[in-house]
Amino acid sequence: MSDDAEIRSLIGRAAHLGDEGAPDDYRGIYTTDATWSMGESTQTGVDEIVEATRARRAQGVSGPGTNTRHLVVPLHVTVDGDTATAVSYFLFLADTDTAPTMRLFGTYTDEFARTAEGWRISRRVSKAG
Repeated sequence: MSDDAEIRSLIGRAAHLGDEGAPDDYRGIYTTDATWSMGESTQTGVDEIVEATRARRAQGVSGPGTNTRHLVVPLHVTVDGDTATAVSYFLFLADTDTAPTMRLFGTYTDEFARTAEGWRISRRVSKAG
């Protein structure tokens, strides 16, 4: 599989884990020192990313049983050796079991690092709008 295809698959896996995975599953897609920024909030390190995911699950914002889904469309991926970048549009949908409604639309700007285990997200910036 090409680097481009592996990265696109990783972006898709991240979306699927947001809907159906366990918070600790994020350890397999982010680097240990990754950052994830959403608005004014930034998680630094995979442990903080996992804990923020646990908090969203506890609040019923997303995850199994919440009838929400992430739809992510990678627009372009640029690979430069052992690093890469990608820009994707995302939709966050609610009430997917009855009358799906768009809760949020935005852009992910991601940076990736090639690790011994494969490509991992090293930085994600989520921007609404």
